[in-house]
Amino acid sequence: MPSRTISARVALPALITVSLLALAGCSGGDAKKSSEPEEGPLNKYMSALYGDQEQDQEFYDKINEKREELIAECMADEGFEYQPNTQNGGMVSFDDEEIDWGSREYAEQYGYGFTDFPGRAEMEAAGEDEEYVDPNQDYIESLSESEQQAFYEALSGPQPTEEDMAAMEDGTFEWDWSKMGCSGVADHETQEMYGPGMAAMEDPEFAELFESMEGVWAGIYNYEDPAATSPNDDVAKLDREWSECMADAGYTDLTNPMHAQNVFMEESNSLYELPEGEDPEKWQGPSEKQMSEIKKREIEMAVTDWECKDKLGYDDKVQQITFDLEQKFVDEHKAELDALIAKYSADEKK
Repeated sequence: MPSRTISARVALPALITVSLLALAGCSGGDAKKSSEPEEGPLNKYMSALYGDQEQDQEFYDKINEKREELIAECMADEGFEYQPNTQNGGMVSFDDEEIDWGSREYAEQYGYGFTDFPGRAEMEAAGEDEEYVDPNQDYIESLSESEQQAFYEALSGPQPTEEDMAAMEDGTFEWDWSKMGCSGVADHETQEMYGPGMAAMEDPEFAELFESMEGVWAGIYNYEDPAATSPNDDVAKLDREWSECMADAGYTDLTNPMHAQNVFMEESNSLYELPEGEDPEKWQGPSEKQMSEIKKREIEMAVTDWECKDKLGYDDKVQQITFDLEQKFVDEHKAELDALIAKYSADEKK
């Protein structure tokens, strides 16, 4: 019997991912600073595409409900039954507005937020209270093997080829919603619910603008290799000073703050990989002892990281470098940016 995961597939624009990471890189500093990072010249333009809609749990639940309705309609047209699955939507994490990520207080309590974070206990309790039940499982199991394959292909498109898998691994795969079955159709038709910015990302008129825009942040951060040296000379110099500070505290071979975070992200993720020889039906995941040991080390490094950045004024300097590059981009592309906002401003779409 073939096995394939049914999951919500919401494609986040590369631009949004890059800009959020850029902002996260500048979010450290005094614990009393606002959790809302200062908005740069370019992000002021881009925020107009998304308006002031609060993207809370209700916001995502509404989109997922519509998405599942569309999948059910599409699957019926393909000759299959499909019950909308409201349990497979995204969850907005619990947040503690009293503690800013990037502050010393956050580092002292949660490190970087990988092994522990505000609201973790509440989120896990909510997951234990609601046992996942796929409303389509009985129907799927009633189908023959060939019918199941046809069902999954109608739902999510054909299985990826070896070439597709290789492209996914090296980051060159281009997602095409029209080849992702009913899930792709539903994703495409619900994109406008996120705001006009999603449609703007797909508009050929602005394709070159968005491609150039990603280069602004790519000129500062190397997201494909967190341990790589920054392509920006000024940031690279700051990173060397930060690295020397961390080495003096006993943390050697760290290139930059993103590299430090990545160390614990990979280690915490590895805890959830099924150990060799373990029965997946019986394995309960990492033990509290394992989590506690990593959390202790994560906190220690995160606090030292914060101290080194604070000593160097790292975040403020990187932020100013970023804003200067954003302003240069805005000055060079003002006409295209104004045209983008005129066509897709969230305020105009209300």
